[in-house]
Amino acid sequence: MNTRPSKIETDKILKWLNRNRQMLSDLYKNQYIAYNANGIIAHSENLREVLAFANAAKQSFLIYLLPRRTASVEINFTNSL
Repeated sequence: MNTRPSKIETDKILKWLNRNRQMLSDLYKNQYIAYNANGIIAHSENLREVLAFANAAKQSFLIYLLPRRTASVEINFTNSL
């Protein structure tokens, strides 16, 4: 079975990620998730484990690493001639 998502599937999968990003960030910090448009297939801090479970599911999926923390940076420039 080909588990590589088509362009249309990839768009649906990415929409799911964007709709659920906050929940994922709350529950799965510092973990890899294998997911598709229907939800999470597998999650773990171990990428090989996630890939093994996701491949066993025989579904199309993408992998995303949820960062431990997110931050923003503000850069101010001053002109000192």
